[in-house]
Amino acid sequence: MVEDIDPHIIGITESWAIPDISDAELGMTGYVMFRKDRLGRRGGGVMLYIKESIQAYEIKLEKEAECEEAVWCNIVTGKPTLTVGLVYRSPNISMEENEKIHNAIKEVSKRDCIIMWDFNHGHIQWTSLQSTGREDQEFLNLVQDSFLSQHVLEATRGENVLDIVLSSQKEFVDNVKICEPLGCSDHNQIHFIIKVKGERNRKIRYRKHFHKGRYKDMREYLAKIDWNNTLKNKTATECWNILKSEIDCVVDKFVPLKKQGKRSKKKHLSKEAIRKIKYKQMMWKTYRHTGSEEDYSIYKEALNQATAEIRNSKRSYEQKIAFNIKHDSKSFYVYVRSKQKVQDKVGPLEGSDGNIITEGFLMAENLNEYFSSVFTKEDISILPVLETKFEGREFDYLGQLIVTPTMVAMKIRDMKDNKSPGVDGIPPKLLLEIVEQISIPLATVFNLSIWHV
Repeated sequence: MVEDIDPHIIGITESWAIPDISDAELGMTGYVMFRKDRLGRRGGGVMLYIKESIQAYEIKLEKEAECEEAVWCNIVTGKPTLTVGLVYRSPNISMEENEKIHNAIKEVSKRDCIIMWDFNHGHIQWTSLQSTGREDQEFLNLVQDSFLSQHVLEATRGENVLDIVLSSQKEFVDNVKICEPLGCSDHNQIHFIIKVKGERNRKIRYRKHFHKGRYKDMREYLAKIDWNNTLKNKTATECWNILKSEIDCVVDKFVPLKKQGKRSKKKHLSKEAIRKIKYKQMMWKTYRHTGSEEDYSIYKEALNQATAEIRNSKRSYEQKIAFNIKHDSKSFYVYVRSKQKVQDKVGPLEGSDGNIITEGFLMAENLNEYFSSVFTKEDISILPVLETKFEGREFDYLGQLIVTPTMVAMKIRDMKDNKSPGVDGIPPKLLLEIVEQISIPLATVFNLSIWHV
C-alpha cells in the first residue's frame, strides 16, 4: 500500500505493539514514526507515520486530556500549525479514559486540526446526525458543540461507521475513499486528501551527472594550463586551491545537472507480484460496487494469492542479493540497513524563549549555544612553549621523498569509478577521466605538503 500510494501521513490503530518491540521493527523508510502502546494489557495501541519531508513534532496535551491510546503531532504549515491526531477508543473503555478523550477533543478543536479515529461508536448515523445509544449521543453532541466536521459517511467495518476523520474546517479534508482492508484487518482503509500547504524539508535537488560528462572537452581545457608556471612560488594550500578551482570550473562547464529522483521502493517485488496486487485491488472495487458474496469470495482468493506472491518475491530477492554479495556487497548492506536502522530526526526544538524552532540553521545554532554553555573555559593566557628536538642519529633523519606524476597516476588508476567521492567532493569517475591532466599539479601539491609545512 505504501509503495503504491506513497502517502504523506499514515495512521494505524490497534497496532498491538508493546515496549519490547523496537522502533526498528516497526519503522518505515522515509517516515518518522510516533507510537503510543497500550501498557499492561494486550491489544490496542496507535502508530502515526509522517514523511521525513514534512516538518512535524509530537505534542502533549493537558494532563486531563492525556489519552492512553492517542498520539498528537503538530505539522508546520505556516501560521498557525496543523494538529494531526490519531486515537483508538476501545469498546471496553473506562469512564475515566472516555472523559479524557472528550477533554482531548475540546482542547484540540480550538486549533486547526484533523483527527483520525477508530472510535467504536457504531450507532451514529452521520448523514442524519442521529444516534440510539447514550454514549453515542454524547459523542455526537461533543463533535457538534466543538464545531468539528466528520467526513466518513460509508461503512468501514461491516455495516457500521467505526472509523472516522474529524476536522476543524470542512475544507481541510477532501476526496475521502473507503478502500480494501489492510492485511488481515476487518476494518477498511480510509484514504483522503489534506488540503493544507505544509512546509517541506525537501527541496528539488540536482546533482552532477558524471556519466554524461564531456570528458574530451574537459581534457583539452586542462591540457592548455601551464601548471609549472601557474603553481610557481606557491604554498601547498595555494596550489591545491588553484587546482580545485580549475576542477570545479571544468565540472561546471562540461558535466550536466540531473534532478535527484526518488529511489524505487519496489525492488523486492516481481512483475507477477505487482500484477496480482493490481488484480486484488480491481476485485475489491468490483466487490464494493456489487456487494455480492460471490465477488467477495473472489476478492479474498485474489488477496491470498497476492500475499503469497509478495512473500515469495521478497524471499527470492533476498536470496539473490545474498548470493551476489561477493560481487555486489553494496546492495546487500543497503537492504540490511533498511531493515534494522532507525534514524532519529533532529528537531523541531524548543528555544529558550519557548518558541518552536523548525529551520535547520536555527536548530544548529540553538544546539551549539546549549553545548557551548557547558564547555570548560580554559585559561589560554599562558601556554607552554615546546622546544623542537631530534635525538636520533644522522641516518635516522627522513630521507628525501619525491612524489612523481607517474606515482600519482598509478594510484588514481587503482580507484574504482563507482565509489563515492571524498571530502573534496571529487568522484573517482572524474579523476580517472582526467588523470593525465592533473597528475602533475597533484604531485606538486603532495611534494610541497611534505617539505614545506
